[in-house]
Amino acid sequence: MREKDNFEMVINLRKIATGKRTNRLGRALKEIRSKIIRHFGADRVVIDPLVVKSLSTNGYDKIKSRIRVVVSKLDEKTYLVKLAIKSE
Repeated sequence: MREKDNFEMVINLRKIATGKRTNRLGRALKEIRSKIIRHFGADRVVIDPLVVKSLSTNGYDKIKSRIRVVVSKLDEKTYLVKLAIKSE
């Protein structure tokens, strides 16, 4: 299998919006972390604070329905999740 050092992916968070309003941001972060662990086999996932700020721009209870992130390999089984910014 090809090694994934830098990888861009879109994570769908639509199911999170159906639950309780008070903990939507926390569940969204857990979902992002679990997707990275599942796809990359990571032991440790570091999420950039800019991702958290981007998710909660409308408040902690009104999160975005999907987010585009770039996953970078830091160490063996350690990955960094950053916000993907489109270059025009």
